[in-house]
Amino acid sequence: MTKTSDSVLTAMIIEQVDSLYSVYERFDYDWIEFYADNYTAIYPDSPIRHLTKDSLIAQWKQIYAKYDVKLIHRGRPTIIPSEDMAISYNTFNEIFINKENSDTIKNVGTYIINWKRQSDDSWKIVFETLQNH
Repeated sequence: MTKTSDSVLTAMIIEQVDSLYSVYERFDYDWIEFYADNYTAIYPDSPIRHLTKDSLIAQWKQIYAKYDVKLIHRGRPTIIPSEDMAISYNTFNEIFINKENSDTIKNVGTYIINWKRQSDDSWKIVFETLQNH
């Protein structure tokens, strides 16, 4: 594997984050393709979980069945590059609108992702966490 400069790696990961959000805003399941088949997640008030893309799809099928989700805003990502890994983090502001009664849940925080270069040179999410504000 060829060494990539930090500036090129940072630009590549910013492009990945931008692509992830542009797909996520369609609120279908295509954004899940940005994840490795197996990844690790730490969510607030939860233990460390080792998950699969299939489990992520199942989780979001339940969310999309109950809520319309709207991304209001997201901050520009900050990137911490390394040779075959990078961390990105950015703020987010989204709402979940209950389909039955239109009640809304505001979800604001910081999203932290660990990207890993795959053997085909693509980048996949291998770890995620978030901090609610």
